[in-house]
Amino acid sequence: MDAAFAEAIRRAEARLREDTKGVRDEIGFLFLHQAYADRFFPGTSVQQTRLRYALFVPWIYEKISAIGGQRRRQQPIEKFVLDEEVRLTGRLLGSGERDGVIGQRVWPQRRASSQPATMVYWSALGAWGILRRLEDNSLPARSSVHRMLARDWRRVHVRDEEGIPIDEAHSLFAALPKPPDGWKNQAAPITFKLTEEEYLFLKRQILTTRRQGTPEPSLFARLAEDPGVAQPAKNAWDKAVVSVADQEDKAALGRARRAAAISAIGRAVYSYLAEELRDRRDRLSTSDRHRTYLPTVLQRHQQAALDLDIPAMTQDASALPGFFLAVLNETQRWLRDPRDPMKLLDLYAATERRRKGNRARLVSTTLGRQRRAEWYNKQHPLAEQLHYRWARVHRMLGDLEEHD
Repeated sequence: MDAAFAEAIRRAEARLREDTKGVRDEIGFLFLHQAYADRFFPGTSVQQTRLRYALFVPWIYEKISAIGGQRRRQQPIEKFVLDEEVRLTGRLLGSGERDGVIGQRVWPQRRASSQPATMVYWSALGAWGILRRLEDNSLPARSSVHRMLARDWRRVHVRDEEGIPIDEAHSLFAALPKPPDGWKNQAAPITFKLTEEEYLFLKRQILTTRRQGTPEPSLFARLAEDPGVAQPAKNAWDKAVVSVADQEDKAALGRARRAAAISAIGRAVYSYLAEELRDRRDRLSTSDRHRTYLPTVLQRHQQAALDLDIPAMTQDASALPGFFLAVLNETQRWLRDPRDPMKLLDLYAATERRRKGNRARLVSTTLGRQRRAEWYNKQHPLAEQLHYRWARVHRMLGDLEEHD
């Protein structure tokens, strides 16, 4: 592997961090998740919850930018931001909101989430054109905006007394809807309900998103045209979603469905192998939870996984590393006669070791045995197919549909 390709893989894995937080991905199936989710729903992540956060976040920065420079220099900008996040969480909870409130579990300790909304939604602000590009056409990082504010940079979004933007061309954010009455009053209630003005703004911004590398509207943009159409959909390849896609995305959604199927089987095989090694090779008493579940996964997904056209899929996910493509090809070959999952052990073990190093479980080393001994199969989730962030997208489309 040359240095450039290795660096490309490192960058791809870095982009996975937000989507893989708390998710086990020993073999690499989340490479597929990221590729298809970014294609269909640009700017989204699995940490995002409700659409109005895409306004809460810039409103927070506008509020901080309006604070006098001397006061802003009294503490780190990050502290101002997180304090505002905690206040916002309290106001949402106090208004009766529960579904999608970021930070609600730590709010009783008056702490911000480890993944605060200002961090979780930053990529969305850029992808949806809410965060303006700098003069060099790059998007400012959240940390660089904090440094700007610390240096008394006042052009975050200056408004006149009537709330009209002044010198819009030099504002950090697009011309935002005016915050609701009481936004600056910490006792005033705040909900996730979009006003008509906010609905029109956010819909317009989502409509600007494009399918990667093309001038064509993204699937997210097409769904935002009439968000009610997608409400019955249980997954991204539901007929309600497919009905609004163009021909290229219709074909890609079919491949995404079959890629989701082979990912469910691959995850189930991994758990089978770990359980079998722990029980048979290491002679550590282990239940057969995952071994007995594998036939169920095969029954549900075998045909779809066999139908996956892997070469065509690489047109949708062109950055997939070669070692992971080998896993897909070998898993598909095994599926033609899936009687002995142990035939995949060497490949899965080598792939896991490549990705996880000393944390790998399937390898036949002392460290591998130790990792298996520490592994509690009853706590390891049963294998599921990839979802491509559909639950999050579905909820945000619902917010568009349910606006005032």
